[in-house]
Amino acid sequence: MARPHLLLVPVSTELEWVIRPQLEEWADVASFDAPGVGDEAAADACDTSAVAERGATKLDELGWSSCVVVADEYANAAAVKLASRRRQVVNGLALGHASLNFNPDAEPPAVNAEVRLAWSRMADYDDRTFIRHLMQITQGNYGDELADQMLTRIPAGTGQAYTRANVADMGEWLEQGLRALGKPLLLAEHRGCVFFTPEGYAAAVEAFPDAVAVSCPEKPSVSATFAEALRTFCRFDQVQSSGQSGDAPEPR
Repeated sequence: MARPHLLLVPVSTELEWVIRPQLEEWADVASFDAPGVGDEAAADACDTSAVAERGATKLDELGWSSCVVVADEYANAAAVKLASRRRQVVNGLALGHASLNFNPDAEPPAVNAEVRLAWSRMADYDDRTFIRHLMQITQGNYGDELADQMLTRIPAGTGQAYTRANVADMGEWLEQGLRALGKPLLLAEHRGCVFFTPEGYAAAVEAFPDAVAVSCPEKPSVSATFAEALRTFCRFDQVQSSGQSGDAPEPR
């Protein structure tokens, strides 16, 4: 059987995907930096639509006929938008910190309101303080070495710009976007996460009962548990062949 193709979607930089070497043991893996990060040209806005557009271009550059799109937390929005742009190429989605939206006032709430507020205030910090608080809010899942690499890779103010855009999007369109795609799903929980709620994850699993569900003790982008679940997910025949897509409008 041919090796699966995985496209790892970042919030801002491909450096976030710490598990990439594990995935490369059994799959062909690609990722990219968001517009305005590293060597990438800046976009008109630092938001998930810009990330999705860069991801779609990346798929064109790779020339893959099929792939699984993999994302974590706010990058899930970019993943759904990307899949809607390349429906015939994307055979499935694997989403860490899975939820139906990003709304702290939803029923049940998808994210913790107090932590979300703290996250939004991080956009006012200087770069080094911003990255330091990012390390804290990820509960130590990103280490000091990665923090230094991010400081070098992400230009001044760019990470904060993506944070402002992400927090502003309540993601109320997310569930509809997933249903319109009609693709196989792997939905992962970060067990004990201080940001995304267990109730929000449970609601996502209930809404998509055919999805593969996995609970990870760490942030999925760094989790060996998520990596192994993804490997199993990619063995499914339904993911290996092109899935059907709905006719709903493409999310923006």
